[in-house]
Amino acid sequence: MADEYDLGGRQAWPTMFFYRKWKDHPAHAPGIIEHLYQRRARGGGNIASGVAHSAKSAQGLYESDFDLLDEPHDGIRSLRAWFTDTVASAVSIANGGRVNPGRVRVEFPDSWSHITNDGGFHDAHYHGNCSWCGIYYVQSGDSRGTSASGVGNGISRFYSPIGTGALLNDYGNAYLTSNRIDITPVFLFPAYLLHSGLPYTGGEDRILIAFNSRSELAAE
Repeated sequence: MADEYDLGGRQAWPTMFFYRKWKDHPAHAPGIIEHLYQRRARGGGNIASGVAHSAKSAQGLYESDFDLLDEPHDGIRSLRAWFTDTVASAVSIANGGRVNPGRVRVEFPDSWSHITNDGGFHDAHYHGNCSWCGIYYVQSGDSRGTSASGVGNGISRFYSPIGTGALLNDYGNAYLTSNRIDITPVFLFPAYLLHSGLPYTGGEDRILIAFNSRSELAAE
């Protein structure tokens, strides 16, 4: 048993990431991919959403408009249902499991696809007007993580939310030296995180579906 004079510690305000695989991915991914290419072929320009052109590469990136999860497509409907279940469970976990995930009502105000190749990228940005954001790789292509041999290809980079500009740089805060992390793939992350999509080039396109979510509690 710890003595009252022993050093103790606790963690506060952690940044949580969530990962999960969709068991129905093999059955639905080919149809979803075909549907996303069809949406691109219908036009609307490289950035059909019309959002934040300056943060996105002028070539190599296609971004759909922001209503993807409302599409009347069987694969998209199934994926949306899985997103809903996953976000509800993650929100419950993030809040200490105090409520059953069944009480969490999830909305998707924005949802879109990216089709990327030939060095396409999305520069550092935040997602506003939401609490949790999702990135789902429908086709990862040749995406790879950062390693000793070089920077990653087409992965998500997240930047520390801890401000260190006024700190003395000594061994006491050496654990803050790394102010970014490259993750592939990540599924759910909190909206307050600054993040970017690194340039991607590969033998096949990198295709993802992204979304912003909001969550409220239903009455008991």
